[in-house]
Amino acid sequence: MLEELNPDAMEEFELAARAEDTLQLMHDWGYAPTLHALADSLLGGSTSVASLEQSLTSSARVRIDGGFACLRENENLLEKSKRRARSHRVLNGHARTVAEAFARDLASACPYIDCIALSGSVASGGYDAGDDIDFDLFVRPGTKYVCYFTSLLTGLKYSWRYRRVTGGNMRRIGRLPKVVCINVVWTEDETRPFSRQDAALAFELLRCQPLVGATFFSRTLERNRWLTAFFPQLFARPLADEVGRRKNRLARTLEAIGQRAVTLRILEGFCRVASWLIYSFVQGIWGRDPVTRARMEFLRRVKYPYEVFQE
Repeated sequence: MLEELNPDAMEEFELAARAEDTLQLMHDWGYAPTLHALADSLLGGSTSVASLEQSLTSSARVRIDGGFACLRENENLLEKSKRRARSHRVLNGHARTVAEAFARDLASACPYIDCIALSGSVASGGYDAGDDIDFDLFVRPGTKYVCYFTSLLTGLKYSWRYRRVTGGNMRRIGRLPKVVCINVVWTEDETRPFSRQDAALAFELLRCQPLVGATFFSRTLERNRWLTAFFPQLFARPLADEVGRRKNRLARTLEAIGQRAVTLRILEGFCRVASWLIYSFVQGIWGRDPVTRARMEFLRRVKYPYEVFQE
């Protein structure tokens, strides 16, 4: 059958197939994209919205509704995604301000962090009231838990600052809401190259927006040219730091500790234990809700083997 298609029809058929595969990746994360977002984030490389829309008119698997696209078996995501797109337009300015302030504070406190990348719903265009502001971190080898523990302490500052905020489905422990979330902490040696080389990891990197360490992020991409098989547009994005880094007293202390290998290993061990206790407590509290527990299990699967406590 494919041999009978003319070149233009063949191109449309291949484009529709790529769109269907990309939609499945996005649906796994729980949303239906706009046509514009789908065209930009297409597996195999970006295309124009007009070309994408034309190719999808012949796809029996894809539904287009109000500028959004989804696979027909995931039509339940449409209304939620439309609502999130509306809330994103209203709330994203505030979320970006909080994200940049957090990144600035964390980068200023921890000299072992090479890159802080915004991820999740703020990066993908579906931020809603009550969402965490998600980040991926790239850090020096041997400092994973120092960086993670420092990020938890920095996040606590924002939980306290926004303790009186109400509305949405913001998760809380006591009076403190969860404002920021560290999705993944990659040590630099884990990225040369990544042991996982699949579409799901490539998609996570595509969604990353470096706020600090854009040059490091670019070097990481260059070490992983396998990404071109999935999202060649990753290498065409202009990247630049959006916030600065000014070392504070804690950063200078950690920098001095970093010069003493034994002391750094002791600190790393302490931070691992402290982080595990906090992580286990939080997972136990939020894991009581079946929906949240299912989401947590999904995140463990898609992060494996890079989730903080999955070595």
